[in-house]
Amino acid sequence: MKAIIFDLDDTLYNQIQPFERAVRQFLEIPDELMEPLYIAFRYRADEVFEESVSGEMSMKDMYTYRMKAAFADIGMRVSSETALEIQQVYAYNQGHLELTEGAQELFAFCKEKNLKIGLITNGPHLHQLKKIQSLKLSRWIPENLIIISGQVGITKPNIEIFRLMEGRLHLPPENVVYVGDSYENDVIGAKAAGWKVIWYNHRERLVENQVLTPDKTVKDLASIKEWIVSEFLE
Repeated sequence: MKAIIFDLDDTLYNQIQPFERAVRQFLEIPDELMEPLYIAFRYRADEVFEESVSGEMSMKDMYTYRMKAAFADIGMRVSSETALEIQQVYAYNQGHLELTEGAQELFAFCKEKNLKIGLITNGPHLHQLKKIQSLKLSRWIPENLIIISGQVGITKPNIEIFRLMEGRLHLPPENVVYVGDSYENDVIGAKAAGWKVIWYNHRERLVENQVLTPDKTVKDLASIKEWIVSEFLE
């Protein structure tokens, strides 16, 4: 192992926090429904992501659809106007993010062990860049090892986005580990590319009929350091 590459959304920051603050600014939601709402929101966002990237669906329509559909999934209705208002506050909150607990310590450990650190994230270029800047990731990750799907025109789980990172790293796939929260985009994509994969499954998602198995599943970032030491450094 010579490099560890991270996903961004819901991996290096807790994506539910800016979402929850935005929703609660407009609506009263029972605590027990917030996480199911957020999970539904992520699912509905993935459902129309490719259409929004290709231009088949406008960004406004995508924002409206994923919010309204997520609320419908938990048995609630919101207007298109409210959906867009929540989205606007959500986007603002995404510019004021905090790193996941343990991330800085993990970055420092990787630097100490001379492991290259990179980032592959799906999403519009400027939107994702804003989050990267908010988290001050340039302190740890060089610009050439940050790949945003909207900038390069390739999205996870397409293995070509992982091949692009290999080229920048000058490393073969067997020397790279990927860390991400999404089974569909991160585990399937990176494993198909021949990388080792740590599934950061902190939301304890259940996936039936797993077609590819992560090398390690963790619920916190501290466990990743332990795995690296046991697998590669002892």
